[in-house]
Amino acid sequence: MTMFDNGLFIVLLAVLAPSLGCPPGPDELPDKLAELLRQLQVAKTDFQCIFDVTNEQCPCQTLGDCFESDLETLNSTLCELINNLTALIGDQPDDCPALEGCAALVGGCDRTDIAQVDPVGTILPSIETNYTVSGFTVCGDNDTYYYIYLLHCSPPTVVEVCLPLGTETVKLGPDADSGKYTGIASWDDKLYVAIDNYNGTGDDVLVMLYKSCENEVDVIVNISCEAGTVRVFDWRVYFSDCKEIKCVNETGGDLQVKLKSSMDIKSFDVIDENRIVFIDDAGGVWIYDIAANCFKLLYCIPGEPWGDVKVNRCSSLIYLAYPGVSDLDIFNSTTCEKVGTLPYTTSEASDCPYLGFEPACPTDDSGVETSTTEGSTTSDV
Repeated sequence: MTMFDNGLFIVLLAVLAPSLGCPPGPDELPDKLAELLRQLQVAKTDFQCIFDVTNEQCPCQTLGDCFESDLETLNSTLCELINNLTALIGDQPDDCPALEGCAALVGGCDRTDIAQVDPVGTILPSIETNYTVSGFTVCGDNDTYYYIYLLHCSPPTVVEVCLPLGTETVKLGPDADSGKYTGIASWDDKLYVAIDNYNGTGDDVLVMLYKSCENEVDVIVNISCEAGTVRVFDWRVYFSDCKEIKCVNETGGDLQVKLKSSMDIKSFDVIDENRIVFIDDAGGVWIYDIAANCFKLLYCIPGEPWGDVKVNRCSSLIYLAYPGVSDLDIFNSTTCEKVGTLPYTTSEASDCPYLGFEPACPTDDSGVETSTTEGSTTSDV
């Protein structure tokens, strides 16, 4: 029986195990179980060939005490397994949740780890770093490896983390006099970083650096005040500027004002070419329709008026993270209805959370953009 048990274990692994790092689709479990049943039924049919051989070459002389009897026992076990699996397939629950979107990543400026939680609430092992995380952006794909470019506050540093290897490479800094790094976004081979009090000059700027270079930056646009969140969407670089959200092209040209608010903007993300979701200084979470010039209140953050907002590009759902709260709120970006909450840690939650998402798998048809905290990538995935 040992040989059979080992062989079954191998079949189960091959059929049921999803690709490394890629969540199964909504119908994957039923499909996997059906395929496993098919393979067992084929094995049962092939088993008859063995009895044809034993009947001719080594028939059982003493009933119940021979090789052929052992084969009969094994065959009975296989039949029982087929029957049990058939019954199990019939008993599959209808409410088994499907994974919807990529795993959420949550960092914090007072933590050196990045929490991971899959869309159905399984808290995964944290990504450990040697730096506290005051913002990050994600690029690459989940088939082989991907990168997290994180901001470290003191001294200001941009660090590249390669996953799943976990190797860390400093890309900018550390330099205590270079200013406060407030936001970062990834676009192909470039990184965009918003810096407050750049090099001690009192100026707020948006700089560009190439991922292949270290400590080589170009200032591409000046920010009026309070450099903050940076995102990339549809080949444009978006950044917050006090009460406004602006965007520029790859090299900082063609400056456009996309949104004007009555209050300072704490965090934002671009839903699509016509809509932006943002958190204002009072804790209001709004969706702004650019074409209609219309603001819609999505939610009011309780307590401290601060947090982070990101769109999960794998599902188009809006995620909200709040200071000191270990649950993420999730909203439908089309209906604006709250669709659930997602606990992401069992330890004390950060007072300055930053949101991001693992990249989609290469075969995912969810779009060309992968969400990240303090930034988004377009064609990197």
